[in-house]
Amino acid sequence: MSEPQLASRPSKVAEARGLIEALAREYSVEILQELHARGWSSASELAREMGIHIATAMRKLAELETLGLLEKRSRLGADVMEYRLAIPRIEIVLDFEADAKAASRDAWRQAERIFVKEHPDRKVVLESDDRARRVRRILFLKVLRRRTEARTLELAEAEGAFLWHIPFASEPARSVAELCRRGGIENALQVSRILEFVTEMERMGVVDVAR
Repeated sequence: MSEPQLASRPSKVAEARGLIEALAREYSVEILQELHARGWSSASELAREMGIHIATAMRKLAELETLGLLEKRSRLGADVMEYRLAIPRIEIVLDFEADAKAASRDAWRQAERIFVKEHPDRKVVLESDDRARRVRRILFLKVLRRRTEARTLELAEAEGAFLWHIPFASEPARSVAELCRRGGIENALQVSRILEFVTEMERMGVVDVAR
């Protein structure tokens, strides 16, 4: 079977980052170079040739095989696993446009499925700017014996616009996607960040979430 002459690695940025990190670790590239020169080789043969411990060679071979960079087989007539390069040339392609489009689809799809409304809590106060139609900050009140303390959370513009349109606790919940559109939030990256913001606001007792 002929070997492919070229392979493009995953275009998803997160996957490409993982591959880059793996190749940057000690001995990864050296093992690939050695296998390119030697062809099918066992962990013990590579360890002896490179002057490293066999356990290190076994660990690195397993890692590189998991990434799809190596092929493995049992050596004929012996209880030994051997490896070779799956591809003689590796290219890492960072397709930011494709990644952004995929993130856009996923963010909006998820936002359509998550419904939110205000959580009833007198110790959480939303300070609003009616003219700007956004919430400026959130005050978390703590009643002590003789005084009340307030912890302030300043909001980004998109976060404030989103919270401005959130239904009251007595009203039906609305989808994150609908509230984003009402707040003028159309960018998929912003929607993705709003989803993270909703998770944090749920944890802090500001909103109720139905998934």
